[in-house]
Amino acid sequence: MNLKAISLKGFKSFPDKTLLEFAPGVSVVVGPNGSGKSNVTDAVLWAMGEQSPLAVRGQSMQDVIFSGGHGRQAARAAEVELIFDNSDGGLAVPAAEVAIMRRLDRSGEGEYRINGARCRMTDVLELLSDSGLGKEGHSVIGQGRVEAIVSSKPRDRRLLIEEAAGLGKHRRRRRRAQLKLDRTRDNLDRALDIEREARAHLRPLKRQAEAAEIHARLERQVLETRWSIARDDLLARSGELAAAEAAAVGARAAREALTAEAAEIAKLRGLAEQELAGRARKRDDLAQRTYAVRAAAERLAERAESAEAAVGRIESRIASDSSEMQRIEAELLEGGEDPQAGRRASLTTRLAELDAELARERAGEVEGLVSAAQAAAEAQSVAAAEVAAFADRSAAASADVEAARQEQSAADRARDEAAGQLSKAERELSSIDAFLRDNSGAPAGARSLADGLEVEAGFERAVAAALGGALTSAVVSDISAGSALLDATGERGGRALVLGALSGDAGALVSAPAPVAGAKHLGGAVGGDTDEAELARALLADAWVVDSFDALPHSFRGIAATVAGRAWSATTGEIRQVPEGGSTRVLSERNRREGVVADVAAKRAELEVATTP
Repeated sequence: MNLKAISLKGFKSFPDKTLLEFAPGVSVVVGPNGSGKSNVTDAVLWAMGEQSPLAVRGQSMQDVIFSGGHGRQAARAAEVELIFDNSDGGLAVPAAEVAIMRRLDRSGEGEYRINGARCRMTDVLELLSDSGLGKEGHSVIGQGRVEAIVSSKPRDRRLLIEEAAGLGKHRRRRRRAQLKLDRTRDNLDRALDIEREARAHLRPLKRQAEAAEIHARLERQVLETRWSIARDDLLARSGELAAAEAAAVGARAAREALTAEAAEIAKLRGLAEQELAGRARKRDDLAQRTYAVRAAAERLAERAESAEAAVGRIESRIASDSSEMQRIEAELLEGGEDPQAGRRASLTTRLAELDAELARERAGEVEGLVSAAQAAAEAQSVAAAEVAAFADRSAAASADVEAARQEQSAADRARDEAAGQLSKAERELSSIDAFLRDNSGAPAGARSLADGLEVEAGFERAVAAALGGALTSAVVSDISAGSALLDATGERGGRALVLGALSGDAGALVSAPAPVAGAKHLGGAVGGDTDEAELARALLADAWVVDSFDALPHSFRGIAATVAGRAWSATTGEIRQVPEGGSTRVLSERNRREGVVADVAAKRAELEVATTP
């Protein structure tokens, strides 16, 4: 076995990759002092596993890396590869050439390779030990090494001779085996100590295990009791729910009647307001007519006063003329003659004319006053009757207005209550929509089986228990689409159901006899004509809703579920209980959303009717 070549790169004074090839026989490296001749022997020692920096003339192992020079940067790593001629099979490697390479970078990370394959330093040492080579042997003799060997102690020379004879490998193996035996003995001692300590704690642990078993049994019994109580409570709540739904139907009917009554009241209120406006106009007309009658009576009084004044004037003139006639008559009686007989006659004629005129004026005035008084009396009686009738109508209209105000107040209160109920229903609808958005869909954004189901109210938990985890599974068209979907989920994993993959006639199983009396086929509780609904009905082809599993016959091989969400699969021997929330609540919330949407629509219609003037 000969050393054929050495490849150096970044090792001490060899910054560039340098290949030194050696021919058979003796090879000599010649050069002046400081040219790096000794670096070649250092490279051989270092590549064969030397771990002491002093052996390769350095203070630390990183000193073997080229540190730079004039115009040259320092190397990042040192790498030396030794190529041996193994044609005679001296090394236990099935190859004609064996290349041993060692590499070290400035961070301290190093590696060994044999023919390009990474290995341990121990592997290199054992491989070289079989051929008589090694860091402890006479393979490389440096300056001063001969003197150190000659002057060494007998024990050191014995070690060198044993190393050269190939005994060092076995000594190192024995040393490693001894260390392993020591570690095994220590581990055995620790195991015995642990065993003794465990035996000391075994009896208390046994009592604790028995107590834990009793606790688990009691806890299981408590859970079963709680489930029974919850089932009874659920049945009672189901009756209460039915009664509440009936009461809700009655309340909706009463609300519709109240809405119709409110609309009628609003209509009557409008009519009353119109009639009140008409009566106000009539009252204004009557007031104007009353004012006109009073003005006419005042004018009649003024005319009566003027007539009395005229009569007074005429009477004074008559009195004056009478006194004048008396005076004239007296003068005639005294004088015996009648010198002014003509004047007297004219005065008598004038007096008669005045009497006739006075009589005519009096008659005309009296007749006019009588007719005006009669007309005023008639107008006053008519006005009084109209005022009395208007007062009656005004009182009735005031009562109607007051009733309309009360009805309007009631309608306003009903409107406010309807608005509050509408706001509450809308908040509830928003909460349901938010829950459905957060809990709908399958992994990777696909449509899940639960998204396309319409489940009859009250059977949501039974359907979820019978389907198990299939409710949240994605629905795909074929197997390739399902594989692509599961690839997209990555490490999270998932499930997918393939449409049309289930065979068999689900309708025939629906018509099959019930396993127990009163059992209902669970597939009939799933409605809708979607692909998901058809797939769910196929999965529930042999699923039944029962009150209890105790009455099931031994020949039953389907799935039995209760409305409380507990399912028994006779084919797999599994009994399971669905938890609260999740896909079960998705089905329940979707059913409840329909009722809330209808309630919101009804309350909006009611509010629109209440706010219509």
